[in-house]
Amino acid sequence: MIPRTTRTLRILIVFAIALITAAHVGSSNVHYEGSAGPYGIRVLIRTPGVIPGLAQITVRITDGTDVRHVTVRPVRSDAGLEGAPPADTALGVEGDANLYSAELWLMRFGSYSVHVTVSGERGTGTAFVPVVAVAERRIAMSVPMAIGLVGAGLFLFVGVLTIFGAAARESVLPPGETPDAKRVRRGKVAMVGGGVVVALVVMGGMSWWNDLDAAYQRRIFQPLHTSARFAAASGRIVLTLTIDDPAWLGRSWTPLIPDHGKLMHMFLVKHDDLAAFAHLHPVSTDSNTFAVAFPRLPAGNYRVYADIVHESGFTQTLTNLVNLPPVLATQSLDLTVPPRDPDDSWTMTQPFGAASTRAMSLPSGRTITWERKDDSFVVDEDMTMRFVVRNADGTPAALEPYLGMMSHAAVTLDDGSVFIHLHPAGTFNMAAKARFERVEGTASEQAADSSMAMPRSGVEENVVTFPFAFPKPGSYRVWVQTKVAGEVETGVWDVEVTDRR
Repeated sequence: MIPRTTRTLRILIVFAIALITAAHVGSSNVHYEGSAGPYGIRVLIRTPGVIPGLAQITVRITDGTDVRHVTVRPVRSDAGLEGAPPADTALGVEGDANLYSAELWLMRFGSYSVHVTVSGERGTGTAFVPVVAVAERRIAMSVPMAIGLVGAGLFLFVGVLTIFGAAARESVLPPGETPDAKRVRRGKVAMVGGGVVVALVVMGGMSWWNDLDAAYQRRIFQPLHTSARFAAASGRIVLTLTIDDPAWLGRSWTPLIPDHGKLMHMFLVKHDDLAAFAHLHPVSTDSNTFAVAFPRLPAGNYRVYADIVHESGFTQTLTNLVNLPPVLATQSLDLTVPPRDPDDSWTMTQPFGAASTRAMSLPSGRTITWERKDDSFVVDEDMTMRFVVRNADGTPAALEPYLGMMSHAAVTLDDGSVFIHLHPAGTFNMAAKARFERVEGTASEQAADSSMAMPRSGVEENVVTFPFAFPKPGSYRVWVQTKVAGEVETGVWDVEVTDRR
């Protein structure tokens, strides 16, 4: 049994690590599946994690081989098309006629849209893919490089001292004449003096570098700081999340805009066994406080992940950890106060590690099956997760839109250091995408790139798919939410992800 203090410390460490990431927790890579005009495309943008840095972009054409040209262009939200660099050409990948690859420099912190333009026999179309560019980490210097640089520095230092000594000792002597004792002493004094000067220059350079490094580390992105608490009042339990970050209170951020009609999408995950899951939509009680009636879930520690979108198109996930004590969990709940959002959903499932079968039975008697060729998953391997929902009698279930999508999914690493909210169209934020289309697109581009939130072409009515790649190795839990006959149900699976096959 792990002592309570040790467990609490581990939880705090996990969330301190999680707080250094942007957009989704643990990975800011972007998956997009939709259209660029008449062409179906699938885009994966691997963000650099350092700013400035090179983003790796792959574009797959999903419906034909008549494409002649693919370009990518990064456009910052505050610079617009006029301030954007010219588009770069994506090169075809040898051995795959439908796959293109490119690299783009993301030079500054902020919200971008990457314009993916495809040209071919069917014309030209552009897709707008939102990307958040933030410094997520500081790249450490490798040991071999450090040893090499230290060696080169010592060699140069000795060389400079030798030059100083030779200049004072021998530079004015006729060729072949041996320096006398006085000149030898002068050379030694010059070497000592030169050494002091060089040492001061090196120390100044180190001080400058350390200041530069400290300034970069201060720019490593952290989501807005929050506080969370449960409170009981009038027969109800209310979860309150308050944005108390000085940057927010000082209005250093642009205001929030709704995504699928909600200012905040909050996910709750029971920390110890991942057996409780909720997808809630708190209401704003003032400019920095959000409240929601807590559903009928058991006591314990809950991870809080709250997705928000700024007017600039910048997205981030606020994180916290909150404890529901047993004395509150056992109270009789009135789930209508505050008013319950009709799109709120929650469920109790198997403890983590017990949801390993591909087909899962839902409370309604329906089943949801994760159709996959095998049970092996590899880090950073681009894939399509495919889920099939059937009625109790085995017939296809007619899926209905839920929050503007045919399905929602959430993926978390067991320790909470990764949490990703994704849709059938990808991991990008729809509100940010709509903002970029409205501001940056021409009328023809907007019409061509009106990538539907619910793409159903060629997909059966009971099937949902998600483009995805697991960002790091480990044990994951995957939740998939679908809506049938007005009822939202949640399937759950546990999988292992490795570095390689």
